[in-house]
Amino acid sequence: MDDVATTATVKDGDVEATKMALLSIAAASARGEGATSSQKDEARAIIDKLCAMNAVAEPAYSDMMDGDWELVYTDTFPFRSSPFFWGVGKLLGDNAGFFYSAHEHQTSMFGGGCGKVVQTIDMNAGKIMSDVIVRASIGVPLLGFSPLFSGFGSVITSGEANPFGGDSIAVPISSLSTTVRQDDASVLPALNFLNGSTVPVGDIMGRITDGSSEVLMTTKYLDENFRVSMLEDDSVLVYRRV
Repeated sequence: MDDVATTATVKDGDVEATKMALLSIAAASARGEGATSSQKDEARAIIDKLCAMNAVAEPAYSDMMDGDWELVYTDTFPFRSSPFFWGVGKLLGDNAGFFYSAHEHQTSMFGGGCGKVVQTIDMNAGKIMSDVIVRASIGVPLLGFSPLFSGFGSVITSGEANPFGGDSIAVPISSLSTTVRQDDASVLPALNFLNGSTVPVGDIMGRITDGSSEVLMTTKYLDENFRVSMLEDDSVLVYRRV
């Protein structure tokens, strides 16, 4: 990325036009999930331009980081907005890509997939939370491609959030916990006992890897309503304030 620009050298019109160009690609490509190679390349060029106009030198210490942020574009799987999958990536290393693809395939069968993805940050409290709405469907392929039933719910992962290097948030893997919320409880009443269940996934991961391991999200652009962050493998997550 280029060096951060100062507010004196940034024209609001240029910033807004750049954000609108990115949002146009996001809208045309279903948040990036259906983006062609050329759209991805164009989006990355726009993102690089926007990040070069960043006027916040240390986003991790800025009050603008706090609040609810909805994912509007990504060049990876939307569910990777969740710190849970940052931890999974740390655990699996070079094999993480296979896991992400398998998870995407499983959740997208019979019309399922990720819905709204919101990330909530409170740096004063040292907390980060991800709420991913998932529509899940189950069917029998040999009997046709219509699901036997489908429903939706939220997978909510939270953890500690600590400033790191001025532009990054470090999340200790051991601090992660995941809660399942069954929003469509009428679909599978027999599974309603799982609704609201919380799993200390960080403890489980900590037994497999170094318990002191952290995962990072680095913010390259930040203003009152827009944020561009990157994961450790350089995947891009673009958010708009809710």
